[in-house]
Amino acid sequence: MENERKLMQFHFIKNDEISTHYHQNPELFYVLKGTLEVQIDDASFVLKHGDMIVINANKRHKMIGSEELLGARFEIDFHLLAEELGTLQLLFWCNTVADRNEAYRDLRKTLDKILERHFEREQKGALHLNALCYEALYILTSNFLVKADDSRLHMEDSQDRIRIQQIQNYIQANYQSQISLNDLADRLYLSNAYLSKYVKKHLGMTFMEYLNNVRLFHAVDELLYTKKNITRIALDNGFPTSAAFTKAFREVYREAPSEYRKKMQKEENPGETQTELAESERTQIIEYLNYREQKQEVAAKEGRVCRMDVTKYEKMRGIASRAICVGDAYTILQSEVQEQLREIKRKTGFRYARIWNILSREECFDGQDGYNFRKLDLVLDFLLENGWTPYLELGHKPTLFMYTPERSVREMEEQGMYTYDTFQGIIRALCVHLANRYGAEELERWYFEYWNDPKHRIAEEDGTYFPYFEVIYRTLKSISPEIRVGGAGFILGFETLWCKDVFLKWKEREIQPDFLSFCSYQYIAIYENGKRYGRKSIDSSYMRNQVAIMKDMMKSTGFDVPEFHIDEWNFTISNRNLLNDSCEQGAYIVKNCIDMAGDIDLMAYWHALDVYSEYYDTDMILNGDSGLISRDGVAKPSYYAFVFLNKLLPNVIAKEENLLATTNGKGRYVIACHNFKRLSSQYVFTEEDQIKVEDLNNYTEDSEPLKLKFVLDHVRNGSYLVKCFYINRENGSAQDIWKRMEYAKGLAKDEMEYLKRSASPRVEMKNIVVDQEKLKLEYVLLEQEIRLLDIQYRYDF
Repeated sequence: MENERKLMQFHFIKNDEISTHYHQNPELFYVLKGTLEVQIDDASFVLKHGDMIVINANKRHKMIGSEELLGARFEIDFHLLAEELGTLQLLFWCNTVADRNEAYRDLRKTLDKILERHFEREQKGALHLNALCYEALYILTSNFLVKADDSRLHMEDSQDRIRIQQIQNYIQANYQSQISLNDLADRLYLSNAYLSKYVKKHLGMTFMEYLNNVRLFHAVDELLYTKKNITRIALDNGFPTSAAFTKAFREVYREAPSEYRKKMQKEENPGETQTELAESERTQIIEYLNYREQKQEVAAKEGRVCRMDVTKYEKMRGIASRAICVGDAYTILQSEVQEQLREIKRKTGFRYARIWNILSREECFDGQDGYNFRKLDLVLDFLLENGWTPYLELGHKPTLFMYTPERSVREMEEQGMYTYDTFQGIIRALCVHLANRYGAEELERWYFEYWNDPKHRIAEEDGTYFPYFEVIYRTLKSISPEIRVGGAGFILGFETLWCKDVFLKWKEREIQPDFLSFCSYQYIAIYENGKRYGRKSIDSSYMRNQVAIMKDMMKSTGFDVPEFHIDEWNFTISNRNLLNDSCEQGAYIVKNCIDMAGDIDLMAYWHALDVYSEYYDTDMILNGDSGLISRDGVAKPSYYAFVFLNKLLPNVIAKEENLLATTNGKGRYVIACHNFKRLSSQYVFTEEDQIKVEDLNNYTEDSEPLKLKFVLDHVRNGSYLVKCFYINRENGSAQDIWKRMEYAKGLAKDEMEYLKRSASPRVEMKNIVVDQEKLKLEYVLLEQEIRLLDIQYRYDF
């Protein structure tokens, strides 16, 4: 009789020590009390109460619990989960000790419910328990799963993805037969030698290693869950002999299949694995779970009411969104770019314009004729004359058009870096020119940045980044010590692991930066067996969490830098993601600017204008680019998000999850609020350029409105004028207005003017009389809505 299969099951754990072992089924450990040390390969993590970690399939690990340890071990059936998700290569990155993610809160809440229902004896309790196990797996796969075979970084183009899928499908369909590399090469019309190298490059292993990996996956499942003998299992899964099966098995598991079967059967004996709880331990667990539930209920009730004392406020440490990425410096010479930049400056109050490629060979340097900064002068003069302060990236950034993180188009051949001697000469000439033309005092207002171009190999011993950076630093500081120079554009979530080594190196050097810069896009990379894998993140507080991780790392290394910059930020790097044009983007911007207010020094939003990444496929009115204004001059919700933020006053009364309330201290109050909705798991596993505008509702977790009640205490009695500005799918959203025009292309001039006029906030006004020093307001925000309240005291003599 076959063993019973469950997608997830759990056991309580106490203070036992578990020696080094491994198994195919992933495990999630959740600590309720005490501590649990988890050793995975060479890494070690200490889990405390509320912490959790997932041990991936076939990872050698050891557990050491404290005497007072109480926790739970959740075992996931790898084979059943792989069948559900349609992939064999599953990796989880779930570790509260080393990572931060809002989804941990949801997962912890669900695990708590599973443990609660375990103590219920009613029939409905068992049914609910099964439902909760599926909910926990849904949260895990939506937020912490990396499908390695689908999401490996740097897949060159869609043709590669198609071919890899063909290879995997062929092996999955034929692994039980005696297939060879030659059979697959004939099928794909490729040579054996080319296909062999191709498989090794894109799958990280040889054809035979991958084939045996698939065969072993199915064979191990039969080893654990059937009564078949070893020979039958070997032959049924494509191994020519039982000896070949045993050899392949030993290479991975370091023991014979029969030994493995006996050991796993012993471990899976319910009488031995299910830890019996003493009555006192059971009581402790129930008390712990009840306390967490009460705490969550209180937080939920209070989260919709904001009571603020308007007499108690503090100076705003700064809405950090003072900068925006404009792009390649010389695009500013285009008249339509200049017109739109004037509009953005006038309405949003951005101070810094971040530009790059100012030292391009085409525009300012020729090996024979030397330096010519005339066009650069035109660019900088335009910015200064229109109130912008330059934020100059002095490195070369390749011009890319991004469909997805894995698929891009280079607009031109990538330039090689200047040699060190040439670069030194260019930097000296540039700095002398800027100082003589604009003066040292003006340069002290600017920022000068140098990013870590991969060619510099900043993390390697023989890397060249630091000498190039120090040329810039020394040259500018010789003009004025107050000029600010920094770098190096590290990517949050992607380059975090090796930043520690870079910080330690940089700390020991004579020259250190005036500011550290980072890019924030919602992608996560993990390293497994020396390879890097990536996925989209739907963590609603991604930037806040990743910045906290990076600041902790800087603190632990003693690398103290005066300013912390996010020099590029967006939820996506794609230029063809329709969410960029939607209300979601406006809510995303308001949320993150509120979250980061006072925590970092500067944020440069990616990016200003759709014309920066115009390509042959831009025949639609809105194309999913991340600019604030479309190529036709239509303002998006993202544009108005910054317009709203620009109206905030200098003193903070209250900062909460969905709002920031400010005052001038003289009877005026401005409140920015939002109803941002987290993206769903469907978004994670959908190619970004394949999102359809009619399906946008499917990419958020829920569509519930948010009721916000404001109570302003100790206001002056009298009359107040309340102005309310808001953007949602029914009012002011360009994408939704265009939807009502049936997404028509090639609009006539009057139709385009209508779209431009309509794509603006709805405005409502009302008067309120206060007679007991208490002003009350109540609003309902729709899904992904942004709203600005401007409350002004009305004088009457």
